[in-house]
Amino acid sequence: MRCLLLLSALAVALVSAQDPAPGWLGYATASCPPGTKITHYEGKWKVGQNPQPSGAFFSPWIGMDTSDNLNLLQPVNPWFGDSWSFYTEYYQWSPSNNQDSNQRSCNAGDLLHGQVTYNGDSKQSYNLIQTDVTQSSKSSSMTIPVQQDNNGNYKNFSILYVVYEKVADCGDYPPDGQVVFQDLIVECDNKRITPAWTTGYVEDVCNNRAHVVSPSEIKITWDTSFKNPTKEQKARNLLGRRSAFDPRYRKH
Repeated sequence: MRCLLLLSALAVALVSAQDPAPGWLGYATASCPPGTKITHYEGKWKVGQNPQPSGAFFSPWIGMDTSDNLNLLQPVNPWFGDSWSFYTEYYQWSPSNNQDSNQRSCNAGDLLHGQVTYNGDSKQSYNLIQTDVTQSSKSSSMTIPVQQDNNGNYKNFSILYVVYEKVADCGDYPPDGQVVFQDLIVECDNKRITPAWTTGYVEDVCNNRAHVVSPSEIKITWDTSFKNPTKEQKARNLLGRRSAFDPRYRKH
């Protein structure tokens, strides 16, 4: 009965799911001024220390969302249980659509540089690029068109995020206990702004929290010795976005 109730609750949540999504841990968010759109967003961070080998899948990332929280563009940096990778990702909640650029390997301590840039009103698309600065600027990129709403209007990307995503046992996260996102640059309608970040969390696990150091720096921390999440909390991962590279959803 307990299992049936959990599955029922998950099904209800899935129908109404949007960002911030199930599976998100600590995050920071800000927005463009009303009536404007994000035309450029970038940030840098170092790949975390190698966790112990496990079946865990999680990722720090920066990203941006439409005003209805249903379209997400993100340079990501996932741990695949035994190694780090980076690529860029687009997730659209309705109709469901997930696109990823080519997966690249990276190492603990590498400096990553993620960027998302608007191509202008005539093209209505964004370029996404994730670069490993340490490895001679090895990169992964793609271009994503802006979705139109039911009235034929192009959606407006106006919400900024800095996120740590996916629930795992606390001891499976990187032992350094933090990732620092630096040199965050935001432009709205081609004008640089000073984002007013606020913080929150979706899944309250491993004391994973975002901290605003400055408008251009966000730190996310966690505690590897904290009490492990429950089965219910882990199950909520299934409601989040599903990367084509996530081994739990990969087709064999």
